[in-house]
Amino acid sequence: MSPSDTRSRILDAFADELLANGYPGVSLDRIARSVAIRKASLYHHFPGGKEEMYTEVAMRYIAESERVLQTALATGGGLAEQLTAVVTLFARGDGPSTAMGQRLFDATRQVGDGTRSAVSHRYVAALITPVTELMAAAVARGELRAADPGFLAWAFLELAAVAEPMPDDVAMPPEERGGDGPDPELPRRVVDLFLRGAAAS
Repeated sequence: MSPSDTRSRILDAFADELLANGYPGVSLDRIARSVAIRKASLYHHFPGGKEEMYTEVAMRYIAESERVLQTALATGGGLAEQLTAVVTLFARGDGPSTAMGQRLFDATRQVGDGTRSAVSHRYVAALITPVTELMAAAVARGELRAADPGFLAWAFLELAAVAEPMPDDVAMPPEERGGDGPDPELPRRVVDLFLRGAAAS
């Protein structure tokens, strides 16, 4: 197995550990066992140890999320179509995993200032700024009422995340989750809620 394959498998194992246990609960022993290498070999591939692995997993997550977000934002049509494309990513489970995003965010409290700054700045530039720019353009065109575009971007992304499929391990029997699969109208309804609100007209 090539060193790059080993590195990739280590990062996959780290991501699994992070998602399951949070940053404080990440076990380098378990990672080494799952990749079938000695723990000392982890430091050959990642001299910075746990924090270096975290940084690479975070940057990989951000890069993949940026790729799918840009694809959605390149959708033809107007604002509603672009927003619907973004929500559809979440509804299909193709968008940024909110669970992993939360784990990565929580970990910024346990890493050094340099790592925290690098990950935070990259996250905002890749995933928040493009949506903020979309909102700013819509405000300028009069499609959205005058408001802070950054606030609109954060609010929309939080709302879009509710369309993400419920995890299999959620504490709810499958028969109580409702429906026979994803609701194809959910993205449109989420966008309608964002654009028009919940108040009766």
